[in-house]
Amino acid sequence: MKKYRLLLGFAVALASILSGCTAPAPRVITPPALLVEPVAKPIKPNPRTATQKDVAVYLVELKGALELANLKLTLIKQWGEKWTR
Repeated sequence: MKKYRLLLGFAVALASILSGCTAPAPRVITPPALLVEPVAKPIKPNPRTATQKDVAVYLVELKGALELANLKLTLIKQWGEKWTR
């Protein structure tokens, strides 16, 4: 009885391999290095010694970093759509 189960299991495995039931290997694409580099975070001012100007400069730099990150994400999306068609 064990021989038949083993033979049946082998036959099923062989049939699935020969019939092409295996999934194709995924295509890996890598975006350019400049697009995947992390965006530098601005240095947060010390709350005890920061002036309004320090906080304003920090907020402007933070907004710039966010805009750069969003731009990079948009470019990666466009780049990926181009290469996955």
